[in-house]
Amino acid sequence: MNKKPAAKTKVSVSLKKYPIETVRYAAHAVSCAARVFIRTAGRDTAVAEFEPTGRLPGAKIAAAFRAELADEALRASVYAANRELRDFMILKALSAQAAPPPRQDDSGLTPEQEKELDALIAQVESEIKQEAASGAASDPLGITRTWEDKYGAKKSRKKN
Repeated sequence: MNKKPAAKTKVSVSLKKYPIETVRYAAHAVSCAARVFIRTAGRDTAVAEFEPTGRLPGAKIAAAFRAELADEALRASVYAANRELRDFMILKALSAQAAPPPRQDDSGLTPEQEKELDALIAQVESEIKQEAASGAASDPLGITRTWEDKYGAKKSRKKN
């Protein structure tokens, strides 16, 4: 079984308009559909040669390459325009901070209110200790009793 070699498609690219790195990145984007060979043809031109590896025809691969070439040129211009911002952000991320700022008390209370609150807490704790020490279950209203303790077990009713 003889395989017929796939037809090669060539695309010329002006190096004045697109840098060689942009041509390389665009060629890499279409390399899943074809083998790509890039060579220079003089000082101002590069030639990308595509040899399809699948069923996609060379003309469609060349069109996809041209679209990727325009996209890569846009990416390169955005990358260049944001260089200072990117460098600043990386520098900030990698620079060490001496010490974190001290934590401030976020209770929102004045010192007098804090003293009053501490006194109330101490009073409640002492009352709890007194009740526990007295041993008496001080539940005059019967709040801690269960329903069954208060009203007895559920009586079954028989309907006739």
